[in-house]
Amino acid sequence: MNAELARNRRLEALSKRKADRILVQPRRHACEMDPPEEGTVAAWLIGALIHGVTSREIEDKTGWSRSTATVNLYQVAKRAGVGIRRQSEKLHIILPEGAERNSSSARVVNPDRKPDNVRLLRETERVIAI
Repeated sequence: MNAELARNRRLEALSKRKADRILVQPRRHACEMDPPEEGTVAAWLIGALIHGVTSREIEDKTGWSRSTATVNLYQVAKRAGVGIRRQSEKLHIILPEGAERNSSSARVVNPDRKPDNVRLLRETERVIAI
């Protein structure tokens, strides 16, 4: 009976791990937000969250490992003051109260320029910053 109980608890924990939930809580109000500079990898990550992105897409675009992509995404979201919600394998942004989406036109960041914050990207890729 103990082995079956342990198996059931393990299966329940695994199902919760993949479940839809809030991964990072946003700050309380928009005045506490600190958005990243335009043209940076952090701005690209926030833009990707606005449009909904999977962790696999982030890995493919940046060339980072899964853990590096996850850690960077969480750090950028916390620093910017936004939250992250996982919903059916896609990650979405949660804005604090009083914030509104600024849907400016997308701009291409040239990797040849090589500022310090873009050096982690592959040389052949062009990154779209939203």
